[in-house]
Amino acid sequence: MSQRTHQIRPVTPITPVKCISSYKKLFHEPPWENPQGSPRSVAASDHSNTQSPPSTWSMPSQSESSSQQGTAWSQASSIDRASPSVSNQYISNQSRVQHSSFLNDGQTRSYHLDVVQHPQRTAEFGSASLSRLPLAPPVVVQLTVRDRFGNSIIPEMELPFLIAHLSLFTDDGSRPLDMGTSPNGEAPPRRLLYGNLVSSPQKLRDLQGRLGLYFLFPDASIRWRGRFQLGISLLRISETNASGTMSIASQGTVLAQARTRSFDVYAHENYVAPPITRLTQSFLRQGARINAFTPNGP
Repeated sequence: MSQRTHQIRPVTPITPVKCISSYKKLFHEPPWENPQGSPRSVAASDHSNTQSPPSTWSMPSQSESSSQQGTAWSQASSIDRASPSVSNQYISNQSRVQHSSFLNDGQTRSYHLDVVQHPQRTAEFGSASLSRLPLAPPVVVQLTVRDRFGNSIIPEMELPFLIAHLSLFTDDGSRPLDMGTSPNGEAPPRRLLYGNLVSSPQKLRDLQGRLGLYFLFPDASIRWRGRFQLGISLLRISETNASGTMSIASQGTVLAQARTRSFDVYAHENYVAPPITRLTQSFLRQGARINAFTPNGP
């Protein structure tokens, strides 16, 4: 019987030390220290002709993340704490006029008239009422309403029942002039003040942009020449019964009064219109109904 012998080939031993070192080198070195780039950039280079740039981000540690988050929250809270002061500063620059929707009696509100634009001159129209010229510049009166705390308010529900009325006075304001005769005394006595003598309040902004209530009188004329004053009376034409219902009153209640400066009324041939004021131009741009005349020669 013959015996067979098997020759066993030596097996090359595996050196796990190199694999372990390369494994540690692959996952434990920072990406920017790896000259061949991160695995993500290598994978991207297999599908693109342009090589992706090496990544430069790193995950912060837990302590760093907590400190950054705390810093962000502290910055946000400091902004939130500072925002009220910024808001208050913005509000302080705005108009302090408040809107009111309640009707109160005269004991809880105060009314004040201030002539912010006085008339300077006009021309008499005599018997030719169709050729009359209005006072220039037009009379502008501001209404200020304050509540019992002294705050300036706009009484929305009361505005339709508030009107202002014009009346004529002598130069020194001592005597009202409802009727008058011509300078030569030939014409019979007639009403001196002519035109639209009643005005309703309008919401307009002044030259500084502040909202307010204004009465405009762009259509007031004087029949005869002379020197006069105008009186303005604020009237409330409503009344409230016991149930709180409002209605038109049989007689208006005078709430405030004001006077203009003295102005001159010239003969028609001697009259020269004054320039248009900035306030008139501003109100015209806001849509106010004002008649504006350019200066002309005698």
